[in-house]
Amino acid sequence: MENENCEKIIITVDELKKMVKNNEEDKINEVDIITCGTCGVMSGTMAIMHVPMDQKFRKAEKFTLNGINCNVGPCPNEYLGSVDITVNGTSHTEDYGAGFLFKDLIAGKEVIAKAYCDNKVYEKAINLSEIPTANLIGTRMAFKNYVALTNLGKPVNTIFHRIPLKKGEASFSGCGEYNPLQNMNTEYSNLFGKKILLNGSEGIVLGYGTRYAKEKPNLMISADMHTMDDYYIGGFHTSAGAEIYDTVAIPVEMNEKNKKYLMTIDDDIILPLTNVLGRELIKEATYGEAWNNADLRPKVDLTKCTENKYRNSETPLSKFCEAVALCPTKALENGIPSKDCFGCGICAKVCHEGVYSMKLNSIGGIPITCRQSDRVRALKLSKELKKRIEKGEFKL
Repeated sequence: MENENCEKIIITVDELKKMVKNNEEDKINEVDIITCGTCGVMSGTMAIMHVPMDQKFRKAEKFTLNGINCNVGPCPNEYLGSVDITVNGTSHTEDYGAGFLFKDLIAGKEVIAKAYCDNKVYEKAINLSEIPTANLIGTRMAFKNYVALTNLGKPVNTIFHRIPLKKGEASFSGCGEYNPLQNMNTEYSNLFGKKILLNGSEGIVLGYGTRYAKEKPNLMISADMHTMDDYYIGGFHTSAGAEIYDTVAIPVEMNEKNKKYLMTIDDDIILPLTNVLGRELIKEATYGEAWNNADLRPKVDLTKCTENKYRNSETPLSKFCEAVALCPTKALENGIPSKDCFGCGICAKVCHEGVYSMKLNSIGGIPITCRQSDRVRALKLSKELKKRIEKGEFKL
């Protein structure tokens, strides 16, 4: 079948924003589709699975995957030896959260399933290919905009920072001008049933998400975990518990309803700076303050690390290094960021020897010490979506 998309002019959101900043109106008017993306901590994530076990039992009273408690049901599957479960993205056991569990499953790793029934435990090592139904549902994803947070008092544990948020520090979420909802008319009819990419898997917008507001819209999204890419999803430790990050990309049409949104850049997008306790407004900042010329990944110089100089090759750096121990995504392998690096900035914050350095900017004059959104992943999935549309693999 002929690819109808090949005649359309498709660009990524960063390409569009460069045109906007360069006042290239003629080029902009020729564009048909813009692929936009966002990546960040999205607490409202859960998985729905049907897990077959090796033995039959009456029905599961409790169920775990790699030690993480799952919600059993609603279907009882009596005497079938299989279990329907939902798993909240913020569920965790010790330092292992569901975000890490989902990432492991999508990466093809085996996990341990345990069903508890009538004082007996049924156990099975299983991978995602053996789980026939595994759908991810985001109950609130891709917030158009969020808030930045600071602290006016004593240090406080919060889901918005890896370590207790101190007075005079700031944290923020949101990909600003890259965010799909920032670039489109968010009327229900423009969103419901729209095809998207969720963590690399083709999915669909189910409707508005929880805590939706006209000023701060978000989406309810679903996609099949079997076709996801583990690069785009994972766990994110905070000082108040386990969190999960996801990546969403959406094609946006260049039309009269969307154009005024597509022309918006970071400097024009409000990012309210609020107190973490009570959320009262302190100052109206912009995403330009947070993102303009900021480093997206840390620079690393292990020659500055005292422990690295004297440890033997068999001793992992994590025994000594606070940056390795506190990395929210467990991305520092012997001090070197892996592909799981999120660009949050924590390593630069906690390392006192200057091994890690990042330009993180400030918000309202308050230094940013933690980021909970990742423009690297957002842009990568935007480019992937563009490629699939051009190849005819993603039908508009």
